[in-house]
Amino acid sequence: MEVLRVPNRVVDISEPILAEDSTFSELALSLKAILEQLDEKATHHDYFVALLLVLLAESGFRVQQNKRLVHIPSSWKQRETGVYEIDLVLDDLDHIQSKLIAIPYGDVLIFNAFAYIEPKVVYSMAVHSFKYVNPYTHNVYMRYMNLKEISHNFKDTMVTPLRTDILLTSGRTGPSFQCLPRELHNKIANMRRLLECQN
Repeated sequence: MEVLRVPNRVVDISEPILAEDSTFSELALSLKAILEQLDEKATHHDYFVALLLVLLAESGFRVQQNKRLVHIPSSWKQRETGVYEIDLVLDDLDHIQSKLIAIPYGDVLIFNAFAYIEPKVVYSMAVHSFKYVNPYTHNVYMRYMNLKEISHNFKDTMVTPLRTDILLTSGRTGPSFQCLPRELHNKIANMRRLLECQN
């Protein structure tokens, strides 16, 4: 998608930036770019995993050994089993690898995501893909439904906790309570106790 590669590109205020802001008349550029990488034989699960790659990119993850914003790796799906395995890294933390595994079970996709750190924590969720993907339409704008719901659910359940674990392991702060220094944890807990005692 050439539009994503234009330097100093001016973004129209009405243009959707995040995938969840896409409408039935306009898609976010990252979602358009990922859809262009799928072929005409793509299944509803392919479309859904492609959407997840966009949501991961919005949170700072990218496919390992690739610098593009959104990219579908050539070996993302095993032919025999249909299982998706995608190696990911968080921007600026290439030394900590993560993996997204998606297992199709009928019309349901079971997702597991984890980072190669100790202690290893696996974040999981199961999603009925037809709730979010319409594989029967040829209109690209009608391909996805309920984007805000799946974006918030996926990011809250899997992406943010995974990102937090990686940031904590690397000694960096992150956008969550878990990433605050222990001293602030204690100070906030003490302040809460004082407020509870006053009430």
